[in-house]
Order: sequence, then C-alpha cells, then structure tokens
Amino acid sequence: MSKHVNIKSLLQAKGSLSEEGFKGFLKHYGIEVRGAEIEDLRGLVKAVSDIGCRIGALDRFYVGYKIPQIGKEFDLLRFSEKSILNIELKRRSTEEKIKKQLIRNKYYLSFIGREIYAFTYVSESQELYFLRDDDQLEKTKIERLLELLTNQEIDNPEAPDALFNPSDYLVSPFNSTKKFLAGEYFLTKQQEEIKNEIIDSWTSSEEAIFISIIGSAGTGKTLLTYDIAMNIMERKKKPLIIHCGILNHGHTVLVKNGWAITSIKGYENHDLANYDLIIIDEAQRIYPNQLDAIIEKAKLAKCCCIFSHDKLQTLARVEEERDASAKIALIKPITEYKLSEKIRANKEIAAFIKMLFNKTRFVPIRSDGNIEINYFNTPEDAKNYLDALDALDDSKWEILRFTPSQYNKEHHEKYSGESNSTSHQVIGQEFDGVVVTIDRFFSYADNGNLIYKGHAHYDPPKMLFQNITRSRKKLNIVIIGNEELLNRCITILQ
Repeated sequence: MSKHVNIKSLLQAKGSLSEEGFKGFLKHYGIEVRGAEIEDLRGLVKAVSDIGCRIGALDRFYVGYKIPQIGKEFDLLRFSEKSILNIELKRRSTEEKIKKQLIRNKYYLSFIGREIYAFTYVSESQELYFLRDDDQLEKTKIERLLELLTNQEIDNPEAPDALFNPSDYLVSPFNSTKKFLAGEYFLTKQQEEIKNEIIDSWTSSEEAIFISIIGSAGTGKTLLTYDIAMNIMERKKKPLIIHCGILNHGHTVLVKNGWAITSIKGYENHDLANYDLIIIDEAQRIYPNQLDAIIEKAKLAKCCCIFSHDKLQTLARVEEERDASAKIALIKPITEYKLSEKIRANKEIAAFIKMLFNKTRFVPIRSDGNIEINYFNTPEDAKNYLDALDALDDSKWEILRFTPSQYNKEHHEKYSGESNSTSHQVIGQEFDGVVVTIDRFFSYADNGNLIYKGHAHYDPPKMLFQNITRSRKKLNIVIIGNEELLNRCITILQ
C-alpha cells in the first residue's frame, strides 16, 4: 500500500543512501519510480525552493500512485478535505499531450468530488502548465504552484485506496449508454493496447482476420469491443454487432443512434459483405452451425471478425457441452487477447463469489458492508420481501431472477416477480446493487462445488453466477429455507 512522503526527503534519500538502502526506502513507501523521473522531480523541487518554498510545504505526497485494479498512475498526488493537487512531471512534451493527460487525470479524480488542481512541470524548459476548469491548458508561473503547496490544508490525509472506487471507471455501453456515446470514459492501459493492436491489424490486412477477446465478468470486454466499434464508425466504416442473447434497452438506444446491432437469431438478415467489422458479443453462447456460417461469410467478405467471450458465462448445460470458446480457439489463423485486469469487481464481492461457489476455497476478505444476507423460511415470505424492495421508489436494488422454462413450471417461479429481469436478459449488463436468491435446492457436492438438486431447464448455479456477477457495488443475498447455504455465507463474511 502506498504511503505519503515528503518529496524533499525522497530526493535526499536518493542522493545519500546506498542503492540497497534507497530500494528499501522506496519499498517502505510503496513507491515505484524511475531514475529519470527522480531527476525531473529534482527540477521541480529546485524551481519552488528557489522562490522560497519551505520543506514542510513538500510534505504528504503520494508518488507514482496507481488506482487499484485500474492501473491508472499519477506522478504526484496530495489530498486535503476540499481539494486534490496533481502534478505530472515531464522531461519534454507537447502542449497537446500535456492537455490530454491532465484531462484524463481530472476525469479519474473527479469521482472523489473535490476541487482539482492539475499541473504539469516540464523540466527541460522549466515551464509549468495548469489545466483550467474549462479544460483549457495555460502556461502559468511557478508562484501559483507555490501558493497551493503552502496553503493546501493537509492535516489528516486519507489513504487514497479508500477514496477510489474502481467500478466507477467501467462505463457500460448498456447501463450508462449516454455516457458511453458521449465518450465520457477511458480504457485501461491493457484495453488501450489491445484496441490499438486490433485496429492496426484491421487497417493493414487485405484478408479476413479473426480475433478472440477473452475476459471474465468485470474485466471490461464489452466496453472494449464496443469502443472498437465506435472507433471504426468514426473512420466512416461499418461495424455490425451480433449479440448472442436478448437485446437490452442499451442496444435499442445505440441502434437509434445509428449502430448496426442484431441478436444472433436475426443475424442472417444482414449481409456480412456490407460490413468492415463483425463483432460477436457473448460468443460463448453461439451454436456451432452459426459459428461455422459466420466464419465462412467473414472469409468471403475479407472483413475483421472479433469474438468476445467468457466460457464461464454460459446458462445451460448444453452451452457448456458445446464449448464454443474451444471452437473459437481452433479458428486458423486467430489472434487471442486475454483481459486479466478485473475492473468492475468490488474486491469484497469478488472474494465472496469465489468462496460461495466452492466451499473448499478460502480467499482473504475484508468486510466493508457491501454484502447483506436476508433469510426467509418460505418462498411466500421471500416473495413478499422482494416485492416490497421492488415497490420502493428510490430502490437502489436490481432484483434478478432465474430464467424460467418455457415448458414446465419450476420451483423458483414461486418467489420470482415477473417484472424482474431474468438471467438471460441481463447478459453483459451491470448494476450498482443486485439482489439474488438462493433457494432450498442449492447445495454443495463432495468436491465443494455449488450444485442444484431440483429440476430446472437452465442451470441454476450458472444463472446464479450470471446474476451475482452483475453487481458493481452492493449485493443482497436472499436465502430461502436453506440452512447449509446460510451457514456458508455467514462463515465467509465472519
């Protein structure tokens, strides 16, 4: 964990300690910094010291701080109750690059809800730049920075990890469609690199190219693929998105804004030869004959074809047995990318899910009060509770139910509200607060895995996994007549 440091102290440690001693100093403060950055910092400190900056005004800075799970890095950050001071260090740069970085920094810092003062110091030219409230860049005097260094009240700075909520930065094209269309989001470094590589290969190829993007829930694969589609549209080219599921409200809004999107059931109504890019979203649910047909058509059209998928996000045993992800991996040639950085997952919820789905697992969990458990003995009482939650005007909860069979009445329908979204309807979506149900038929197998002993057309553990991984911040587990699962949940959270 990062610790705040006096930056004059950091420079003096660099200048006087042995290499081993300085490594220990950096490790203690959780600082990762390159030698060149130290020299740029030295230039900044000299500039403010030359006009009378005292050592105390250089106190309590976080150096090279990274937002957890996002990897977004800031050279220098300092927090007070009312403001945030951010200083970026450059050896040399252009005003365009400086402005772009400071606007991006301001976006990430804005979620904390404090006044932001964002500067860049260019050590080679000894110039200082400031980002104004209207996002315009201006050259400013070093005295302006000195005034802020001296007057920012920093009596009791919080640890920054507690101020940032990583899930704020994963904008959903479906649930934050307005923000997405306005471009009010940024990709992580990993997403940005993958996007650039894909667009480079798309622009340089005259043949069909196939790309696989794999990522578990919360890694941002939907945002990445839809951002690629937006980039293609900005180049006046035509992408088609084929969604292997039920189209949601966000899809409808995107279509109204000129996007070409179809469910997998209707993809044959589109001539793939008319498109420059084909994206198959939630491709783990595609049928083998559909996959084969799309591959052949993409080859004939000589277009780019992206498969976005997660083999864990299947909803029926037959989908698991078809193993579309394995078939996608066999396409020749195919370039595979794996998103490894969990963005959406609240750490408490992520650890809870791992231990809920296998009772032999232990993952360290810090209880932050994001998970609540409610127990009812009968389906009727559980339904009354869920209906009461649903009726609240200001309800912060999205109640998710299992998808029922079209043919037979199933046990979970006794406590499910028909107005609530099903597991199939929320594929790829996310919500701040999610309510899920665990009824008396859930249990654990001898190997520790969560299983379902009742009868259902779709796989209830898979649907529970789909529903529970839709949560960004809060989780409400409603347990119905199942002491085994209640005890497991309580054990996890203790």
